[in-house]
Amino acid sequence: MPSDESPEDEAVDDVTRRLDDALERVAHGAAVSVPSILLQRGLTVAFTAALTNGLGAAPYGLFALARRSQRFLSRIVLGFRNGLSRFLPTADQEERNALATFAALLLLGVSAVFGTGLFLVAPRATSMAGQSQQFELLLRVFALGMPASVWLFTVTEVLRGIEEVAPLNLTLRLLYPAAQLLVGVVGAFVVGDIAFVAGGVLAVMGLTGVGAAVWIVRARGFRPRLRGPGLAALRRRYLDYTIPLFFGGIATTTQRLGFYPLIAVLLTGVAGGVFSVGVLVSQLVRLPLMAINQFIPPVAAALNEQGHEAALSRLYHVTSRLVLVGVVAAAVPVVIYRQTVMAAFGPTFTAYAPLLVLFVFAQIAACAAGSVGILLRMTDHQQALLVTNVAITAVLAVVAIPLTIEFGLVGVVWSYLLMLTLNNGVEVAVLYHLEGLQPFTKRHSFPVIAAVPFAAVALMARALAPGVVGAVVGTVLGLAAFAATLRVLGFTPVERRLASTLAERYGELVPGW
Repeated sequence: MPSDESPEDEAVDDVTRRLDDALERVAHGAAVSVPSILLQRGLTVAFTAALTNGLGAAPYGLFALARRSQRFLSRIVLGFRNGLSRFLPTADQEERNALATFAALLLLGVSAVFGTGLFLVAPRATSMAGQSQQFELLLRVFALGMPASVWLFTVTEVLRGIEEVAPLNLTLRLLYPAAQLLVGVVGAFVVGDIAFVAGGVLAVMGLTGVGAAVWIVRARGFRPRLRGPGLAALRRRYLDYTIPLFFGGIATTTQRLGFYPLIAVLLTGVAGGVFSVGVLVSQLVRLPLMAINQFIPPVAAALNEQGHEAALSRLYHVTSRLVLVGVVAAAVPVVIYRQTVMAAFGPTFTAYAPLLVLFVFAQIAACAAGSVGILLRMTDHQQALLVTNVAITAVLAVVAIPLTIEFGLVGVVWSYLLMLTLNNGVEVAVLYHLEGLQPFTKRHSFPVIAAVPFAAVALMARALAPGVVGAVVGTVLGLAAFAATLRVLGFTPVERRLASTLAERYGELVPGW
């Protein structure tokens, strides 16, 4: 029997069905990931607070500078791991064995070379930066432990590639950060030695990685494999894919972590600690984007591969708006109660609380356009993304050094804000030029409007009850005002259907639902 719908109506229905399915998959990934990500961030904040309160701002600052200097190099090395999540899902068991073995040897080998180089230049780097011998010791400890840190993230990438979500979250977001917190507490309050903390953290990373690898071998049957027919071609294919990502990672890593070597050379350990804490706290605002990004790559890639441009465009609109709602809701209390937040890390950090506002604005700029970088990759525009990142890194190098020399830590934070704003703004323009995709609709202004009553309630609570009590009460009441304002402004049918689906799926997990 012929359908009563016109071809246009059927096309609209098809887009709606695909959009609903894509949103449900993305939202499911976010709902599953939020608790583990939040737990991981909470444990990391507690670890940092233990060090700043137990050992002081200056020792923690040297620890942060040394660790970020090592992380700068290890992030570049980890560019070679990206092929695991690309090739493992479609490989058979023999190919998985070969890929995992080759990637592990490659990453451990390169990390050992980089770590040796960092160990050898540590005295020279310490002298150039005008830092103490303690900084040199910490730098050498982290240099020796670089293979352990790379090993952990290599193993977790294998878990991601074979889609073992529960072991991945357990390893990366519970066991490792919990063990790190334990090391931090013992090192800060029992041993009283920041070098002990550095060595303990690296030991924990290595042992956690070994434990995860043992699980992979026992549960999924992975075995080392170096020889066999077709393996040479497989290794070449892996290298062809990962080498451009390795070099592209130099630009993106410089954007994210290049501030720490700059601080080490031009500023003090305390400045490094303040910058590290500011980034750590402000990144809590990014939780909505991190949650959405858990499942959006395969969903967006499938829509692009199958030619469903309309559904992909609407998916981008809806997800970017949902991210902005969550980001603004998280940002308002951090900005209003910045003194209370920074006080958790000690009096030295409280004095720098005004800078937290700039850190939070930087995260809003990074999140306002949603998953723009992922969409550039999923629509096969890696080269455009590489060119964009290299150009922005060059601009950052030209701008950040004079700003730091002239304004000190404030100049570094302004450079950080500029970098994230410029990065995401240019990426939006590039994505629109290449694919006609852009995230913004008039509804993106609704979270900003709803932030006004939220801020008013929070400010009133702060005036009536300063401190933690006022912050908790103001945040709860402010969120209620925020939600009420959004409800008055209205939701789209797509958003209402998504909310209904999530309520039906997870409602029984909420007591009293």
